[in-house]
Amino acid sequence: MTAVDKMSVTDSVVAVLSPAKPSARDKIQMRVNVHAVLYDKDGNVKYEEEGENLVTDHGDNFIAARIYDNAQNIVSGMRLGTGNTAAAKSGAGGAIVTYIAASQRALDAAATDATKGAGLGWRTTYVTTWPAGTVTNVAIAEVVMTDENPLTDVAGAVGNTPARFVFAATIDKQATDSLEVTWQVDFLGA
Repeated sequence: MTAVDKMSVTDSVVAVLSPAKPSARDKIQMRVNVHAVLYDKDGNVKYEEEGENLVTDHGDNFIAARIYDNAQNIVSGMRLGTGNTAAAKSGAGGAIVTYIAASQRALDAAATDATKGAGLGWRTTYVTTWPAGTVTNVAIAEVVMTDENPLTDVAGAVGNTPARFVFAATIDKQATDSLEVTWQVDFLGA
């Protein structure tokens, strides 16, 4: 745009609009942590593992849809399996690989959420427990979060699996043991 004032002095302004390259700080980040604890009949810890799971393509869609129009089912529970295929965004590793019959379990209680502190983000926590007498298996290798509603005794599908975690070592859950899986989703917006 060119402007001429009364003294015949010319001034011009050039504005270039181009998408700025976002920095890591400008991106919404999500980190998902899994904590599994296997207890014996006396409440002693037999096995414990923590790690970060993989959020599937369905999980990405799940979160986006919940933010913009609340269209997704909420997370309803978890399932266990014996498959050790690497977790993947979609395809074979995007859902339970080898389902353990009757391992579908609802969340122990409604998910909870809380601030991580001013400017530090927000955390949603999901907990499912397989008590003594349920799911006796010597080779539990995977756990998935599901939004299937109502929960059914099937492996589920990629389309209802927001996240999957493969344990570093198989879990030997005996009839008197209980297994508790806590899934924490941290939202770290800029």
